[in-house]
Amino acid sequence: MRRLWVVSYDVSDDLRRTHLVQYLEGWGYRVLESVFECIWRADQIPQVRRDLHALIDPALDRLWLVPVCQSCLRAAEVNGQHRTVGQVHYHVV
Repeated sequence: MRRLWVVSYDVSDDLRRTHLVQYLEGWGYRVLESVFECIWRADQIPQVRRDLHALIDPALDRLWLVPVCQSCLRAAEVNGQHRTVGQVHYHVV
C-alpha cells in the first residue's frame, strides 16, 4: 500500500541540501521551498529513512517526515497554486 508523506527540511549546508533535494525530486513533488510530497510503499520506508539520514547532519540539520492518512488527505485544505497529489504522476524505478 502506498502512502503520501510530507517531507520538510532545514539543512544548513548548500551541498547537503542539494543532495537532499535531488533525492526527494526522484520521489515526489516540491510543494514549497523546503517541503516535498512523496509517495512511498510501506516496504520502502526503512530504506528511505536510511538514505535520508545519510544525506543530513543530525547535529546541524532538521528533517521532518509526516505520513498522511487518506482521511487527513481528504480534509486537507490547499490554497494557491498547489497541485493536488491526484494531479501529480510519480514514477518509481
